[in-house]
Amino acid sequence: DSSELLETVKRLSTEVLAKNADEVDRERSFPRENIERLAQDGLLGLLVPKDYGGAGGGIAEMAQVLEQLAQACASTAMIMLMHYCGTAVIVAKGSDKLKQDILPKIAVGKHLTTLAFSEAGSGGHFYTPVSEPKPNGRASHLSALKSFVTSANEADSYVISTRRPGALGPTDLNLYLVRNGANGFTVERQYEGLGLAANDSGSMRMDKVELTDDQRLGDPGTGFQTMLEIVLPHFQIGSAAVSVGIASAAFAAATSHVSNRKYEQAASAPLATIPRVQYLEAEMALELRVARAYLEHVVEKATSGHPEAMLDILAVKIKTSDATLAIVSRAMTLGGGSAFGRRGGLERNFRDAQAAAVMAPSSDVLKDFLGKAVLGLPLF
Repeated sequence: DSSELLETVKRLSTEVLAKNADEVDRERSFPRENIERLAQDGLLGLLVPKDYGGAGGGIAEMAQVLEQLAQACASTAMIMLMHYCGTAVIVAKGSDKLKQDILPKIAVGKHLTTLAFSEAGSGGHFYTPVSEPKPNGRASHLSALKSFVTSANEADSYVISTRRPGALGPTDLNLYLVRNGANGFTVERQYEGLGLAANDSGSMRMDKVELTDDQRLGDPGTGFQTMLEIVLPHFQIGSAAVSVGIASAAFAAATSHVSNRKYEQAASAPLATIPRVQYLEAEMALELRVARAYLEHVVEKATSGHPEAMLDILAVKIKTSDATLAIVSRAMTLGGGSAFGRRGGLERNFRDAQAAAVMAPSSDVLKDFLGKAVLGLPLF
């Protein structure tokens, strides 16, 4: 039941995530208690079909969960987003054997997965990896340096992308599931970014890691298609939900501040009585409502098979991240000097919003895609 699920998420967000958010951000430490509690209550298995013991949820439920989590701790929400993207690929493209092995573990909270697409040589164009495995008998060996891997040290498995051996072009790809601890697999260093500091993002080196047909997700050469059909909708909508959650938290914090902060020289009237404050509050409220309404609109299109769904899937991360940047900027203004100190959450919301906006595919790359799509031109 989706209402019961959301109540569980709200409870955990308040009781656990919000309590830990500042500490894990400050220490840049993986929010282990958060993930463990979410796992215990079945949230890792949100997208796992009921036949495998999961909740049988889809993109709509995922967006609701991620927005709620991000209001309390955006780093935790991003870890869950990447896990959901990886899970969706396993569900859609894994072999029967692979699904029977992995999905029941995810369902009971015993397996965390993630994506490992970006490479040092491809930059923000993570969908076109430069690595290519070398055939070696019945298997292939892959050497690659993956970058910006969320949950790099903590995931139990990684959905990785690579060119097909003898690839005919940059989009001739395969996806594989690689287990943590595989021979030749090492996490090199943690990425210390401005925001989302606790999502354990890092570089992952693969030195002749063995890839077999059993690990491949989908038919040979269909990796790029899987990215477009499975990964892109989940990531774009999920990332948008995280941004809306960050914006909602910043709006609530700023509103609370101006409603309660009083100056003695102004007859102890709260800041909320100042017209300029009311103006900024109105702007934030409008941005937040439009962003959330558009997110809900895109979810409906994506889940109903609307013919123009892809246009909105490309656009939703742009719109929500832009709105969130505007909201957190105004919230920092309203918060005054206290907002710039590392307490109260607003400063963390501000940094997390920057990270969510720049995460690949960035708004500039997405606008390039969207412009081509609107003009009826091929994206690649």
